[in-house]
Formats: sequence, structure tokens, C-alpha cells
Amino acid sequence: MKKLSILVLFTCFLVTVSGNAFAWSDRAEGRPEQSLRQMMHIPSLSVWHNDRNEFHLKSTSLRSQHVFTGLIRTDGRFYDIEEKDMENGDFVKVDRKRDTIRFRLTGRGIDEISFKVRNGDFVKFDLYKDGDEMPRENIFIGKKGWHPRENRFTLK
Repeated sequence: MKKLSILVLFTCFLVTVSGNAFAWSDRAEGRPEQSLRQMMHIPSLSVWHNDRNEFHLKSTSLRSQHVFTGLIRTDGRFYDIEEKDMENGDFVKVDRKRDTIRFRLTGRGIDEISFKVRNGDFVKFDLYKDGDEMPRENIFIGKKGWHPRENRFTLK
């Protein structure tokens, strides 16, 4: 009986420490399955969450040059922020509170940002292409690549 009590206590501790590992919407899970043909023709932004509790934002613009900008906010704190395939003119800036990320991804090709969220219940995205609102049909979220209602959306 004592071993069972210790096991239950340890399990509760692990669940508490794991934070938001189980909190994010299933709709955001998994890298969008865009075909290469889609990616070549449509300048797009993909957003997903993976099994390592990381969020990803990837810009794809293979035919022409575009500038993707935006804000990412949370009620928690961003950490382990990584940039991939960034060129001159690209940036990722995190504010002092670590609850807002500003980004600019330029050029032709593929750029990616990954990050984790600590003690947060939501992540809000506000996305733009070439200074205009990013068309919702060019935003792909999660493995099934669903489109949000507008360029401003929240994942919980």
C-alpha cells in the first residue's frame, strides 16, 4: 500500500511539473502536410506544436520575395527561442517580460522560428505579409493544415 501511495504522489508531481505539456489544442499538433507544389506556388506561414512541447512558425516563399512580419504573445513566458535559415534583414526580438515575440522574415525560401511557453494557457498570433494582413487561406495550422478565421488567432 505504501508503494502505491508513493507512486500516486510521484505521478501527481510529474503531471504538475510538466506544466502545459498536455494543454495545447490537438488541432495545432503536428507539422502541416503541405505538398511541395503548394509551397512553390503559395507564399505561406505554417504554425504547429510538436511532441517536444515546441511551437514552430515557418515562412515559405519559393517563387518570389516577400516580407512576413508579426507578433506572437502569451500569458506565460517564451523560452528556448531558436531561429533557423535566417538571412540579412530577418529578426526575432523578445521583450523584457518574455511574453511577446516580434519577428520579420524576408526573402525567398524558408525561414523558421521555434519556441516553448512556460506557465501559459494561450499563444496569440498576429500575422502579416508585405505589410498587409496575411491571407487566412495561406496560414496552415497543425498536421491537417487548417486555416484560422483571420490573420489574428489564438491557440489554447
